[in-house]
Amino acid sequence: MERIYKMPNAVLLEWGDTIAVHMKEDIDKFTQFDAKLTIDVVNDLEQKVAKGYKEGGDEVNLAKLREKTEAVEQAMQDCRNYFKKLKYWVLDAFPGQKAIQRQFGIGRFRNITGNQARMILYMEGLEDTIKQHRVGLEAVQAPADLLDQSSILAKVLRLANKKQEQKKGTRTVDTEERIVHLNVLFTILQKINAAADNVFEDEPAKRRLYQQPSRKIGKDVTDDSTPTIDDEEE
Repeated sequence: MERIYKMPNAVLLEWGDTIAVHMKEDIDKFTQFDAKLTIDVVNDLEQKVAKGYKEGGDEVNLAKLREKTEAVEQAMQDCRNYFKKLKYWVLDAFPGQKAIQRQFGIGRFRNITGNQARMILYMEGLEDTIKQHRVGLEAVQAPADLLDQSSILAKVLRLANKKQEQKKGTRTVDTEERIVHLNVLFTILQKINAAADNVFEDEPAKRRLYQQPSRKIGKDVTDDSTPTIDDEEE
């Protein structure tokens, strides 16, 4: 879904607020020109503007996504820390046994550590690997709680990743719904502006009160319409 307006969302909502105020004062003139332009139109306009503000723009969704991403990053780091500890005991229990070491990720962990999907697969399989070689690890006195921890970390990582992916999806849906809503608002404002051009044909100062603002994105206005999640991935 694409926006049909070229201004920042904040400017569009401000325009809506402004027109609602002026139109209330001039409602009789608008209704006289077009019987459909009644106070109900103003009330509807106010409701749509209020909803636009209430949604809070994409910043709200982005903050929630960052929260989910931070949880994934923490779970990933916990898995890295776990591998470091486990590696010590694997090397102690199986010196020179490269095949077993590789089962535990030694020698290939560098390709795993920075990728969520690979880390999940690794952690999911680690529980079985530990079970397969547990006797050897216990023989060198590897801590039992350490050997039992892999399944817990795997579940935490999978859940954090699932929540992150769900939020990415809902953020996209929310963004599209917001654009649809603001497109409708813009269409209403255009119609009112067109009517004002006729209602105040001989009053240029009054007519300018209803015209589309020409403000660009500046230091105090942020365009919150286009979401980016590049920084949130993995």
